[in-house]
Amino acid sequence: MHNKEIQLASRPAGMPTLENFRFVETETGTLEDGEVLLRTLYISVDPYLRGRMREGRSYIPPFEVDQVIESGGIGEVVESRAANFQPGDIVSGQFGWRFYNILKGDNLLKIAPGFR
Repeated sequence: MHNKEIQLASRPAGMPTLENFRFVETETGTLEDGEVLLRTLYISVDPYLRGRMREGRSYIPPFEVDQVIESGGIGEVVESRAANFQPGDIVSGQFGWRFYNILKGDNLLKIAPGFR
């Protein structure tokens, strides 16, 4: 399945600009046992992300240049090979900034029905 993601293209000097990001077409990959395919609904864009764009010691590792940016997200299960999740379930977790993510079910939290 075709996918699109946002990668960190370079480390910002000052405020981030569009030049610090790269929009890349990718493939989603193959779903394995214990994993779910998620359609991203919401991505968190928080102030701490700016700190992760810098190199250096911190409480959390910096983003790698030429790699997808990650943050908290909400998504809908499209396909599941994890016992606790069914298509249509709404979940939260750490998502790559992509249209679709494949993640381990153990790293996701199901959101109560009626979320929307």
